[in-house]
Amino acid sequence: MKEFGSDFHYLPIRESRGRTIKDFFPDALYYACGRHPIIDLYKKNNWKRLWVPEYFCYDVLSSLEQNGVNWQSYRDYPLANESEIVRSLPFEEGDALLRMNYFGLRSRRSNHGIPVPVVEDHTHDLIGDWAINSDADWCIASLRKTLPLAEGGMLWSPKGLRLQESPQIVSENTDLASSRWEAMRKKTLYLNDEIEDKSEFWSVFLSTEEQFDVMSVSSIDKETLDYLSRFDVEQWYGRKKDNREVLVESFSKISIVLEPEGPDCNPFSLTLLFDSEGARNDFRKYLINSCVYPAILWNVPENASQEVNDFSKRILSVHCDGRYNSNDMMQLRDIIADS
Repeated sequence: MKEFGSDFHYLPIRESRGRTIKDFFPDALYYACGRHPIIDLYKKNNWKRLWVPEYFCYDVLSSLEQNGVNWQSYRDYPLANESEIVRSLPFEEGDALLRMNYFGLRSRRSNHGIPVPVVEDHTHDLIGDWAINSDADWCIASLRKTLPLAEGGMLWSPKGLRLQESPQIVSENTDLASSRWEAMRKKTLYLNDEIEDKSEFWSVFLSTEEQFDVMSVSSIDKETLDYLSRFDVEQWYGRKKDNREVLVESFSKISIVLEPEGPDCNPFSLTLLFDSEGARNDFRKYLINSCVYPAILWNVPENASQEVNDFSKRILSVHCDGRYNSNDMMQLRDIIADS
């Protein structure tokens, strides 16, 4: 593999017998991105305040705020006792709660007895036990973060609830999706040494990412929905689990590897926790110099709590998803061994 990580390249659909997302969630609604169903829920249900985990993507929170969502953080992050924290929150009438399955590592949580509507974010594990057997009012996911799509967000209700109106597509999203699909195809050409200049697609990824921040709530683009309806998500997740196992032993020698709570979890990536920010940054720099592009999920504001800030500065996610095969993982393992 010429490089590892970063934005997805275009992967052609091949015939398979596995299930698609639509098979798992036949009544789901599809949006342009993961923040759109949150905004839609907030407005159409007339909520007054949304409780969100303190460890979260603050670019998304900024976008929510710009769209009229009043949010309040609570001190959840991957190492916290989330269930105990949630049940001690001072809920008021008009509140709703967002719960997060960080990195696909958490097993199922019950929402029994929580006195406000509950939204769960299953972006990092779409088909794990918690997502499949949820008892939340609503579940959301950003599909484009874990599947090879130009865009995509998702909303479903384990309780069979319905929105007053389904999302409509806006013209800006049609143009955005078309641009990102084209960028993904160009990245495939780059990886196959058919073009040399990364700027032909990289600038498009950057500019369209900024457009998600300001775009009106929109339904998913037709091309993306068609791809999703044929995409074997079971095979994708199975390959990711196998790839992760190839890497675990090598990475456990240099940092803590965050492990899933149960066998029915599907980890988002190989998620590492280093002893210090300096050790994390040094290793990240080494990987980037080796054309491996890990992710930091997420940088948080300096005024976040000490434990959340400390965690954010020591974490690193290494991609091992279904775009790669076992030979790719062996190559990546060799890069790690030389660090």
